[in-house]
Amino acid sequence: MAFERFVPPQAAGTRPRATIRPSGLISFDAASVAAFGLDSVKCGILFFDKTRKIIGVKLTDRDDEEGALPLSKRRRSVSLKSPHFFHQFGLTVNESQRFEVTRDSGDGLLLINVKDVKRRRGRRPKKA
Repeated sequence: MAFERFVPPQAAGTRPRATIRPSGLISFDAASVAAFGLDSVKCGILFFDKTRKIIGVKLTDRDDEEGALPLSKRRRSVSLKSPHFFHQFGLTVNESQRFEVTRDSGDGLLLINVKDVKRRRGRRPKKA
C-alpha cells in the first residue's frame, strides 16, 4: 500500500488580527506580522476615520515623521501604545477586543474596523 501525504487544514485563526486593550495598546498577532511585514518597520502613525469608525495605521521607518509611534516587537507580535489617540477620538474599550486587520489597496494603510467600540459621551477636546 502506498503512503498518502497528510496536509493539515489551515487553522481558522490565521487571518491577521489586532487586539485593542483598555490601556490604549494595539497589538498585532503573528499572522499580521507575517502578512504585512511588521517585523521590518520601526514606527506606526495612527489615523481615524470618524464616519466609518476605522483606525488606519501607516507603517514607516522614519521615527522623525510627525506622529510616529515606536513599534514594540515581541517574539510573535508587534504593538504600539497610544492612549491619547483613543482619548482624542472618544473611543472606549472596557476589555480587550480582537479585530480583523486588512490593508487598504489605495494608500497601503493597515485598517482596523472598530465599529463595535463605544464612543465616549460628553465633551470632546477642542481642535487646535
